[in-house]
Amino acid sequence: MSGFLTALQFLTVIPVRPKSAATDRDLAGSMAYFPLVGLLIGAALALFYNILNLVFSDPVTCAFILILNAMITGGLHIDGLIDTFDGIASGAEKKRMLEIMREGRPGAIGIASAILLFLAKYSLLVSLPKGTVEVSLIAMTTLGRWSLVASCGLYPYARDGEGLGGRFIRGLTWKEGFASTAFALLVMAFIFRSKIFILIPIVAVLVVGFNLYFCRKIGGITGDTLGALNEITEVLTLALAVVLI
Repeated sequence: MSGFLTALQFLTVIPVRPKSAATDRDLAGSMAYFPLVGLLIGAALALFYNILNLVFSDPVTCAFILILNAMITGGLHIDGLIDTFDGIASGAEKKRMLEIMREGRPGAIGIASAILLFLAKYSLLVSLPKGTVEVSLIAMTTLGRWSLVASCGLYPYARDGEGLGGRFIRGLTWKEGFASTAFALLVMAFIFRSKIFILIPIVAVLVVGFNLYFCRKIGGITGDTLGALNEITEVLTLALAVVLI
C-alpha cells in the first residue's frame, strides 16, 4: 500500500501524506504501481467526460478533459516536455543542455511544444468514435506511465549529481518492471484485444527511439525527458486508438 500511495503522491496532486520520507528504494518500488495510477487517472477522466457530456458538446467536453488531466497531474509531465524541447532547441553541448533543462524557465520552443501537444491530443480525442473515448483515455494514461517505468529500467540517468529521476532509477529492480509491464499489457489487451500486437510494438519503438536519442545527446535520461516521453506516448496512444479501436 505504501508503494501505491507514493506513486499517487508523485503522479497526482492528491494530498497523500506518507508516514515517513521516501527512500530511493521506496520511490523505485512505487513504480510498480505507475500504470495502475495511470489507469485511475484515465478512469477519472472518463467519468468526467460522461458527466460533462450531459451539459456540453463533445468538442467542448474534450477541451475540459485535457484541462482536467493537467490539473490532476499538476502539469508535471507538461513541464518536463517544455524543459526538454527548450534543451533540444538550444543546440548546446551536453552540460549546457542539462543546465537549460534544469533552469525551468520556459522558452518559445518549449511553450510551442506544449501548445502543439494540446492541439494534437484535442484533435485526436474529437476524432474518436462515440463510445470509444472513455477506454482511449484509460489506455492513454496507463501506457504513458508505463513508458516511465520501462525507460527507468533500461536507460541510465544523465546527470552526475542528485536528481529526482535518479532516485527512481537507482533503486529500480526487475520486479517493478515486470509488475508494471504485466499490468499494462492486461489493460491494453482488454481494450485493444488482438490489435495489441500492433499497438505494443509501435509504442515500444517510440520508447526505445526516444530514449536512444537522449542517450546520444546527453548520455541518458532525466526527469524532464521522462515527462516529455509520457506526453508523447499519450499522443501516440490516442492516435493508435483512432485507428485500431
